[in-house]
Amino acid sequence: MSFHNLSISVLKVGRQLAGSLVVAAFFMPSFTGCIKEELPVQPRQAGNVTTKSISLSSDYRNQIFFSLQNDSIVAKSVKTDWDLAFDANTEGYKVYLNQAKFMKAAITNSDEIDESSDTTGFENNSRFDASNIQDSLAIGDVRNLKKVLWIDRGYDLSNDKLNLVKIQFKGIDGNKYSLKVGKNGTSKPATFDIPKDKNFNRVYFSLTTNSVVKVEPPKTEWDFVFTQYVYTFKQPNLPYLVVGVLLNPYNTTAISDSILNFSNIDRTVAEGFKLNNKPDVIGYDWKEYGFGSSIFKVKTQYNYIIRDSKGALYKMRFLDFYDDKGQKGNPKFEFQKL
Repeated sequence: MSFHNLSISVLKVGRQLAGSLVVAAFFMPSFTGCIKEELPVQPRQAGNVTTKSISLSSDYRNQIFFSLQNDSIVAKSVKTDWDLAFDANTEGYKVYLNQAKFMKAAITNSDEIDESSDTTGFENNSRFDASNIQDSLAIGDVRNLKKVLWIDRGYDLSNDKLNLVKIQFKGIDGNKYSLKVGKNGTSKPATFDIPKDKNFNRVYFSLTTNSVVKVEPPKTEWDFVFTQYVYTFKQPNLPYLVVGVLLNPYNTTAISDSILNFSNIDRTVAEGFKLNNKPDVIGYDWKEYGFGSSIFKVKTQYNYIIRDSKGALYKMRFLDFYDDKGQKGNPKFEFQKL
């Protein structure tokens, strides 16, 4: 084909293409007119910054469960109201000591609670629960625990030592725990059933009244609890009773930050953090003890990002540990829903 004929062919193709474009342009308005316009996405509005004060009492006797969503205390109890806490889920099998009373326990070599009375070696073999050491419990998994345990019930509100109690687990299933409880001076141990309730994290039992007591609210209704608990320091290994905040173990996560300014943390920033479910992720060290002045100083530069069991994000920081009269045990904090 000559150059002249090739040019004519290209010209014809060009005219056909131009005609197609004209047709397409003619029908285009009709096509696009059928597409709905996109609606603008409204940005999520952050809530107001709320300030709250909690009274643990100057001797830290109160255990206070708090809900960020409801901006309220949802349960309050005295730390001496209970001794043991039981996993309440149908598949639960762990038993916890009341850390706020500085309790500890030891497993004996005895298979019969009626015969067990020797407490020799208790101090050397006993263990604390500690909220900074997960999966390290004095009692813990009771599914195959047949031996008798001695329980050191810690201290009362006057800091007087409480008596030892012996217990033995006799069974566990999806509905309840069964255990025997014996006390020095009693002729025969008594058997008790502790029912499970999946609406709660734990069911609580008092060795004073030998009864189930109400302590924490349903697991979906709170985010953290203000309480005393055991923290085990390293080098040297030293269990110590501290005052702080423990996280709700049910689908609640958090993380601490000491770099950002509280006012600069928005939802986008918060979503960049990797949160975790450690019980003491908030913990006790948002304050420090001034040995020279014998007062606690709050670290206002410490921020906490919290995601509750419903998926809502919050930021929080502490402002004070004293009330207007200078009484300790009154943490003051501010928080905002992001």
